[in-house]
Amino acid sequence: MLRTLLLLFLPLAVAACGFRPVHGTQFSAEQSPLQIEEIAGRAGHELRESLIQETRNGVPGAPEAGGLLVVDLDERILNTGFRTDGSAFRATIRLRARYVADFGEQAISGTVSSETNYDIPDAPFADIAAQNDAMQRAAGDLARKISNDMIFQLARSE
Repeated sequence: MLRTLLLLFLPLAVAACGFRPVHGTQFSAEQSPLQIEEIAGRAGHELRESLIQETRNGVPGAPEAGGLLVVDLDERILNTGFRTDGSAFRATIRLRARYVADFGEQAISGTVSSETNYDIPDAPFADIAAQNDAMQRAAGDLARKISNDMIFQLARSE
């Protein structure tokens, strides 16, 4: 009996303390509360797709009415390891994003970066696949950092 009463009142107690799950309301891609503007380039496309996945359920602390996210992306590919013949065998992809999220009455901005290393294979065209894979990993990491930064800033402003 006591156990049943506790189970009935537990959701009320959790709601009363102000608890909000990080991944709350479910939205489809068309109904996403955060619109993300196109980002130029292949890395920009990968970043935008990753951001759509990261924010598909909304951004905790943001108004449910929606908002607009604009991202300016800077991409650099640096050769970091060289063979004795001078050809590169290791490279680094650095992505740096400056973003502004406008939620109507409130706007937040920030700068985040991500860096991913990869080996450059000797096989023809394999270097393109390795670079694309590294780009996807860097874009996914950057999208998580942007999402987390927005959540942190919105929580601080409450």
